[in-house]
Amino acid sequence: MRLDIEQQGWLARALAALHSGDAKRFEDSLWLGFGDHWQPLKGALVRHGYLMNGEGRSLTLAERGEQLLIKLAREDASQKSGSIAGLSDSTLQ
Repeated sequence: MRLDIEQQGWLARALAALHSGDAKRFEDSLWLGFGDHWQPLKGALVRHGYLMNGEGRSLTLAERGEQLLIKLAREDASQKSGSIAGLSDSTLQ
């Protein structure tokens, strides 16, 4: 899966929501950004160590997820300054 700029933004919003403890907004952001593919993406984020199980059935950001959130924020800032960067499968592995 290769994420375009808009999808990167939705993933960043979702991860930021989870970082602040808002699991509902996390899932809503994934759904808005990825449509019917949000659940497989969520599963991939867990499988590849970006998310981990918290209390009960809740998810939290793993250290790797925190790093991805920082990377997405930096790439978003660089997009706004005119450079071009993409997020590829290798980031989600």
